Amino acid sequence: MATLDTGLGWVAGDVERILISMGIGVSEYLINEMTVCANELGGMSSTLVSTVRGLLDEYDAAIVVQKGLGVNEDAGRVLVKADVLEWEVDKGGRYEAVEKEKGRIRNDLMIIFNFCPIVDRGMGSQGTMLYRS
Repeated sequence: MATLDTGLGWVAGDVERILISMGIGVSEYLINEMTVCANELGGMSSTLVSTVRGLLDEYDAAIVVQKGLGVNEDAGRVLVKADVLEWEVDKGGRYEAVEKEKGRIRNDLMIIFNFCPIVDRGMGSQGTMLYRS
């Protein structure tokens, strides 16, 4: 298993945070592959390591805000009047803003890690990923 090079500016746990914020998932294989990619990125640019770590902090902050809204994740709004189905607009708007922010962060991370073989480049089911053995 690959070891994260903390001398490049990474901190333990960054790989898992990257995988989660990008929506890739977490497994032994994915952690290993992202560790290799993170080390490669650090070798290319220490500035990008700082950028990625900043994006991860922004993602964590967005999650805290989202949890603080206390709204249903599926609906994004709170029902305030049942007889005419009147929805509270304010919280729904903030929830959507948080989702948009998380999407922006995810997109930025995908651009930065575009060289990484486990990052989905929008191919979906139309392409076949080749993995090194």
